Amino acid sequence: MKKEATGKSHAKIILIGEHSVVYGKPAIAFPIDSIPITVTTKSISHGMRINSEFYKGELKEAPVNLTGIKRLITTICNELSPTDVHLQINFSSEIPSERGMGSSAAVSIALIKSLYHYFNAPLSRAKLFELSDIEETITHGNPSGIDTATVSSESPVWFIHKQQPATIDLNLNGYLIIADSGIRGQTDVAVNSVRQLVKQDQNANAAIQHLGDLTNQTKTVLEQNQINRLGTLMNQAQQQLDYLGINIPRTEYLINVANQNGSLGTKLTGSGLGGCIISLTDTHSKAVKIANALSNAGAVNTWIESF
Repeated sequence: MKKEATGKSHAKIILIGEHSVVYGKPAIAFPIDSIPITVTTKSISHGMRINSEFYKGELKEAPVNLTGIKRLITTICNELSPTDVHLQINFSSEIPSERGMGSSAAVSIALIKSLYHYFNAPLSRAKLFELSDIEETITHGNPSGIDTATVSSESPVWFIHKQQPATIDLNLNGYLIIADSGIRGQTDVAVNSVRQLVKQDQNANAAIQHLGDLTNQTKTVLEQNQINRLGTLMNQAQQQLDYLGINIPRTEYLINVANQNGSLGTKLTGSGLGGCIISLTDTHSKAVKIANALSNAGAVNTWIESF
């Protein structure tokens, strides 16, 4: 047992395949190392305390929105320590919450790593996923697993529900610009809305099928350094997402701004009804131009990520 130990994770975005992944189609997700979270666990004289942006105080008095974190901490401590332990756990995150960037999964992964390092216990990837599912199930009900797979990976992830995630051999020169609309995404509402539309509208079902086809094409494009083709596929994917009704005026406006400033392709990332957009370009100078235009258009934050 150490006096202090840290665990780290990072954000994620879905490049393509959101919503269609719910229907057994593939999705491609990217880890975003430049948006990190660090969890530090250290010994204290008594009690079990957490220190985060949302709550500071005794773990047993944590608010209901931290129930998953509370359960995860308790489970790990009961498994790894035969006696009561006295800890303070500090969370430091740059990942915005409820933006489709995997914030809750990243918190779980960083927390698990921190506690396992603290107790000097070996941690397999299978155990990491099993433990993360404790928090994710409480927070999200029935998580697909794509967030956990990506925030614990250093490579792009090829994800199909109920199948083992795989990594993609990335061979692409270019840049992604991520822009936060400032509006919290509504994952449950968006997923349920699309589900109802698919039941009622054959064209919506066709849009889901098309998104799956576009994702398969994107995998090849990423492996063959076809950045212009990737931009086209992203724009085509956004057309399907528009039909599914998950764009809102704010994100639609940001998408238009990016396209008007030279983006090769721009789309929503995540469930929609808020959250973030992603934009593609081939040079850093163009990426800076697009990011500045999005900031001037009201994006609350932007990030530039190199492939």
